[in-house]
Amino acid sequence: MKHICLPTAALLLSSTAAFAQLTPQDVLESWRGFYAGFGATISTSAPVVTGNTTRFANVFSRIDMAGSEARYNFEWVDMRSNADGSVDIRFSPIGYATTFFEIEGRTLESRTSYDLGALTIHAEGVPEDIRFSYDAPIITAHQSQTMPDGAELALTVAMVNFLGSARSSQMEGLISDSGNMNIDSFTAKLSVQAPSDIPVYVDYSAENFSVDYDISMPLRAIPEQAETMDFFQDNMVFGMSLSAGTATTVLDQQTSEGKGKFTFSHSGSEITAAFAENALSYGYTATDATLGLANTPPQPVDFTAAFQRFHFGMTLPMKKSDTPAPFALALALEGLTVDDAIWDKLDPEATLSRAPASFAFALNGTAKLFADLFDQTALTALRGAPFELRSLSLQSLSLDIEGMGLTGAGDVAFNNERIDPMSGLPEPLGVLDFSVTGALGMLDKIGRLGLVDPMVIIGAKGALGMFASPTEAADSFTSRIEFTEGGGVSVNGQPVR
Repeated sequence: MKHICLPTAALLLSSTAAFAQLTPQDVLESWRGFYAGFGATISTSAPVVTGNTTRFANVFSRIDMAGSEARYNFEWVDMRSNADGSVDIRFSPIGYATTFFEIEGRTLESRTSYDLGALTIHAEGVPEDIRFSYDAPIITAHQSQTMPDGAELALTVAMVNFLGSARSSQMEGLISDSGNMNIDSFTAKLSVQAPSDIPVYVDYSAENFSVDYDISMPLRAIPEQAETMDFFQDNMVFGMSLSAGTATTVLDQQTSEGKGKFTFSHSGSEITAAFAENALSYGYTATDATLGLANTPPQPVDFTAAFQRFHFGMTLPMKKSDTPAPFALALALEGLTVDDAIWDKLDPEATLSRAPASFAFALNGTAKLFADLFDQTALTALRGAPFELRSLSLQSLSLDIEGMGLTGAGDVAFNNERIDPMSGLPEPLGVLDFSVTGALGMLDKIGRLGLVDPMVIIGAKGALGMFASPTEAADSFTSRIEFTEGGGVSVNGQPVR
């Protein structure tokens, strides 16, 4: 995860109406208090006051987190005191950041420059509770680094019409920070140049890009020197969402055979992340999306596809614990279609309906972690799996493709004192129920395509009759899988193990 840099910390503290006298030093100490929550420091030269403006020169910050070290510096930050008790803040046009981190036993360096010359920040409130508002017609940043294989990475980011507000308070032993950012246009351009390979270019552009966040953590004393800490602090609560309207990602690569281009676009998307009480959650949703691959010449085939909605979400425990902790996983793909050119190759006689397909499942359970999820040293020292699965619940399963529908649900517990010698997994105990409709009809359609050996189709129908029971409805089956003590497995009451 990227470190929060000094300008970002400034941007994430925002406001609306002045109601008390606030000084430039109050604002600086507020930033220092926030950074202290991550063991980081902010230092400046002695302030110089000219009229109602205080200049903090040689602004430098250092943060050591998750095995990496980041340094940020600006030539100056000007803070102008206003008659109404508020403070207006400007940064020197160019700021720099250098991050050191290890990959494959090597220390690598990432270099970033920021252009915040157009950014203005307005602060008001009291020292313990500051509100900020900020805006900029444009903010740009450029990052470069060299990878272990010698590949050179270069990233340029531009944000047009950047607006936001936030609130930062340090009261009752807590740091609380919340706010939002809205960007009319967000673009990012990435190039990857390996020493003996052809460069790869990635372009991303989005409209109506926005960020909302909320974080609270225990108030810490401001350290004299940066302290090494993990990002996920004890008793920290963190939530964030990033949303975008129309967006497009294009990956271009020149190969020896020609050009290759992959495109992904959507009408809307959202990324969410949260951390609280030893649980890390992440989610991604995209709607009305299309993706395509175009090669020149086509190899093996060009294609386009589309879907109405895609969703992925997960919740994981973060820290080692003597008791099992909950986890969850969900995946959904709705309204999937592919272009007629693909169908015409697979199904020239139009045997299939080519109707949109959908798939979704959601499960949760409990697991016991033997090491912290982000403690690489502890994970490497483990000789077995980093977790022990205790229970699993299939909340829902659904598949709808070419007239065939499949649903399922059930609960299974695991006895980790008994390990199955065949699978190496703990012994399960529980029941899974499934139902399927239209399976025979879909198998007949696949058989008519001529792409599958007829004996395979016959075998699939035989397996369906063996492991599923027909219902009163035509082409409809149900199946119950039971896991019993001692490693037994039965399907529809018939032992299979």
